[in-house]
Amino acid sequence: MTSEAGKPWMRVTEWLRGRKQEEEPTELEKLQVEIEQAREEWAIARQHIDHVSDPELIDHAIYYLEAAERKYGFLLREAKRLQANVQQQSRALLE
Repeated sequence: MTSEAGKPWMRVTEWLRGRKQEEEPTELEKLQVEIEQAREEWAIARQHIDHVSDPELIDHAIYYLEAAERKYGFLLREAKRLQANVQQQSRALLE
């Protein structure tokens, strides 16, 4: 696959046509997508644990639920940290 960066003539062509290139999503936007996916995985894991009856599968369901909870929690903490960094940078620019 060829990237847009590999085709500078396409950027010029789009500029001449008056089209704006799509901007790359920010790190925070990418993280928000990951958080939503992790929240959905967590919800699925909670549903799965409610419907499992086989003792061997119960252990797996518990493990899956705990892993999903930890992933979701980690991503939320990461977003909070990233948001704090963005706010600090904004304040520094205003000073």
